[in-house]
Amino acid sequence: MLDFDLQVERFIASLSINKSLNTAKAYRSDLRLLKLHLVLARCPCVTLPHSKIAYSEFEAAFEADNQRLTAVSSRLLDGFTVDLEAIRPDDLVGYFLFLKETQGYAQTTINRKIVAVRRFFKYLFDRELLPDPFLIYDLETKTIHRNEAPLHLTAEEAFHFLATVQRHGCERDYTVFLIMLSMGLRIGEVVQMNIDDIGPETTFYRVTGGKGGKNRPIPVPPAVREAVAEYKKVRPRGKAKGQHRLALFLGNRYTRITPRAIQQKLKEYVALTDLPDSKKLMLTPHKLRHTFATALYLNGEDLRTLMRLLGHENIATTTIYTHVDDEKLLASLDKNPFAT
Repeated sequence: MLDFDLQVERFIASLSINKSLNTAKAYRSDLRLLKLHLVLARCPCVTLPHSKIAYSEFEAAFEADNQRLTAVSSRLLDGFTVDLEAIRPDDLVGYFLFLKETQGYAQTTINRKIVAVRRFFKYLFDRELLPDPFLIYDLETKTIHRNEAPLHLTAEEAFHFLATVQRHGCERDYTVFLIMLSMGLRIGEVVQMNIDDIGPETTFYRVTGGKGGKNRPIPVPPAVREAVAEYKKVRPRGKAKGQHRLALFLGNRYTRITPRAIQQKLKEYVALTDLPDSKKLMLTPHKLRHTFATALYLNGEDLRTLMRLLGHENIATTTIYTHVDDEKLLASLDKNPFAT
């Protein structure tokens, strides 16, 4: 077995000759995130500690730490062993999807993390610790480039998806996905919502502690207020304990719902839809956010307002939605009296 933690430390030590201390620190952090993904995804390359409940203990600590590696969750993560020889190409591709869809990193940040992982594996190949650099080659062909347009549902497809959730699911799941589609929240921002955040008279929901620590007000549509009210009627009262009593959305164990649970529910509902297979394969919680943003842009919302709603730090990030400009131009034919 080729131990992940040991080889990471040897790799970092090898950087000290040519790289700054900050670069080495960033690489260690990036590779630590890779191990986090492998454990959360329960990849076959991961070996559990002796405890049979190691996964549930770690996931509970990680969620309690607001999905950050603090002293407790980091210590539990150290208990897992990762065999580098057993890592598959899909494990690495899954890591970058984890960074993009779950953690919400910008593509430029993900590109930097790609560099860290590629250099780490190149280090292993150069020293013949791994036999074949196919992992890197496969990674090169599957990473997402910055200039690719964000995939999204059409309005008709989005309504069909919501109807499917409403028909086959529960009030909680319908409310979660309605909020994502109609308010553009990130999955982590939905998870952090508390029970008193949206009431019958709530006009704005203020996202606190968003990406980059920024706060932003989001208008609350009447449909969301109604859905939240209906969900609260069936939300299990008195069963959530401690800090979980504040959570708006509860999981099966009456604790604050996790991003992984929402992702799994999305997969289940997507499988029940009549969406094209290409859309079924690509649909993730973050794609619902893209759907929200694209719909607003197509209906005339300006980029500066869209930037504020999405919580982007730089308007250059928001300009990815101008990929639908061709659709807007074609729609102008309907307004052109000389086009017929």
